[in-house]
Amino acid sequence: MIASPPPPSLRNLKNACCFSPFILGSSYHHRVISVQSQRTWRPVMFLNQKPTVKDGVLSINGRDALAGVPDNVVVTPWTDSSAFLGATSAHSTSRHVFKLGVIQDARFLCLFRFKIFWMIPRVGNSGSDIPAETQMLLLEAKEETTYIVFLPVLNGEFRSSLQGNSANELEFCVESGDPAIVASESLNAVFVNCGNNPFDLMTESMKILEKYTGTFTIREQKQASQFTN
Repeated sequence: MIASPPPPSLRNLKNACCFSPFILGSSYHHRVISVQSQRTWRPVMFLNQKPTVKDGVLSINGRDALAGVPDNVVVTPWTDSSAFLGATSAHSTSRHVFKLGVIQDARFLCLFRFKIFWMIPRVGNSGSDIPAETQMLLLEAKEETTYIVFLPVLNGEFRSSLQGNSANELEFCVESGDPAIVASESLNAVFVNCGNNPFDLMTESMKILEKYTGTFTIREQKQASQFTN
């Protein structure tokens, strides 16, 4: 009998590229991630459950994503496996930091902006490991072969980014950059999606956001410049 290949896992990613030495924290130095281009991904059947918050737990397609979700967090389902996350406040300001919930003992890969024009990766397993100005968070759910991606998006006059705190809580920061432009809520600040193949998950998520925002085109839809031929 031929054994089936192991499910995709952040634990199995190795030998491709070293993380930048600029990453803070010695525990992240020299960590290695790889992608096996010929890997066969094992399909997983989802139950097509709409994203919900129940008893303080955010579930995406039946998979627990965050615990300890505050009451002011708003979930707007978009597809069977995706939703927009936002939050409300009692006061208006040009900058809000909202808590989304707790991430603990769950492996993740994120991309964060460490300089104005540069992003680098970081890995961790709790909310406190997530740096400020995180632009993408790929979380490995405790159920094997399941991944959840969080993508902060532009929401009107406000930009969003992710970050963690010392209590292992995932937060999102929304800011207009102008003291005159204020708001008391941001309802579609973070896009979240779930899937069993991290590569297909990212592609699908960007296609959804392309249609939702109408402000960008994914690479496969762009026409190559003549000088590249």
